[in-house]
Amino acid sequence: MSAVALAEYLILQADQQENILHDSRFARPPIVTANGEAMRALRAYNATPRRDESVLDRVKTALTIKSQSPDFKPKTQDEARRCIEAIELFQRNENALGMRHLALRECDRLAPLQVEGVVLSIQPDLIVDGAEGRVGAAIIRVAKAPDPAGCKLETTRLKRGDHRREMGWYLVAMLQLLLEAQGKSFGRVDRDLCFVADVRLGARIGAAEDHTKRIRAIKGACRQIAALWPTITPKPSVFAK
Repeated sequence: MSAVALAEYLILQADQQENILHDSRFARPPIVTANGEAMRALRAYNATPRRDESVLDRVKTALTIKSQSPDFKPKTQDEARRCIEAIELFQRNENALGMRHLALRECDRLAPLQVEGVVLSIQPDLIVDGAEGRVGAAIIRVAKAPDPAGCKLETTRLKRGDHRREMGWYLVAMLQLLLEAQGKSFGRVDRDLCFVADVRLGARIGAAEDHTKRIRAIKGACRQIAALWPTITPKPSVFAK
């Protein structure tokens, strides 16, 4: 189960939780990760102390060519445009995200996190190095849903923003659990060095005031999911694919 799916599960109502569990068990993962080229560029850029803008500019140039070239399929062109949008959104919101002064480095792929019988897929985009051997981790979140900018009503925009913040707080808690599962291989885990850089909110989301409560909620939800998992049956739409 993905960490994002678990965060959604913890926020949503029971009927929506059922859909999340069903899709987590039976949905096929995409062959190509959405925003993959944008994420590679953003990780490389933030992992360099100088934050060299040319790193992002070169990628945007290559993506622009791809988005306009008839040599590529429409789906590939659309993905290139989405990646350009994600990079430019990061550039516009970089000051608000407040990442420039942080000591960041790219993170090798880690084994999935196991919590109370549930295997969670969560990968930091960056490791955050602090003073005196302290360490944290960061996720750069560019995914649209739920998109605060994609609504007309102010109340809806605020609601979607709150939803993204809730997800961010749960993801920060899972980042702490993931680092603690690595033992001492990274350093002394500091939850205050863990964050989600939500590019669409233009906000760096750190540990919530009720951070410890959220960790307990994650473990409780995982126990519940582990018990329910064998009982989840596929919907007819699964067989139609």
